Parts: sequence; C-alpha cells; structure tokens
Amino acid sequence: MYKIIVFVLSITFSLFCQAEEVVTGTLEEVISEDFKTGKVERRFSLKDETSGTYYFIDAEEVKRKGMKSGDRVRIRGERGDKRMLHLKESKKLEKVEDE
Repeated sequence: MYKIIVFVLSITFSLFCQAEEVVTGTLEEVISEDFKTGKVERRFSLKDETSGTYYFIDAEEVKRKGMKSGDRVRIRGERGDKRMLHLKESKKLEKVEDE
C-alpha cells in the first residue's frame, strides 16, 4: 500500500511540475476583433527564446505587472488552454543586442 501511495504522489507531483513553465522572450501585444460582434480581445504573445514556442498572456496580467509591448522578460507561470500562460512571477530583462 505504501508503494502505491508513493507512486501516486510522484505522478501527481510530476504532472504539477509539467504544468509550470519558465519562458524568456520579448512581449508583443496582439489585438484581435470579431467584426460580427464587435468584441475586441487584447493579449500578449511571448516567443520562448530557447524553444521557439509561442505563449499567450492576458493583457490585464501583463499590465498589472507593469510590463508593456517590447519588454524582454522572464516569466514563470502555469500553462492553461490554448498555450495561455498565467503569471506567477515576472522579471524585466535587458534587451539583447543583435550582432
């Protein structure tokens, strides 16, 4: 019984760890509008410098942290549906100069 409990806890912990991401990249604001309904959605995209994977972050979360489009950041957050990333921690970084 002890082995089963340890096994279940280790799987649960590994799934929890997989849902969390640390992503570094430059924020870009994405604005989309549904012309039929007139609804406008604002969010930010962040392309991970290491993997090239794009993530999306709610604009309100970004603005609450004092970040804006063009900022190079490192974000730790929970992965959600449709590559949404929900912020836990964020840090502004210096921009990398192109060579």
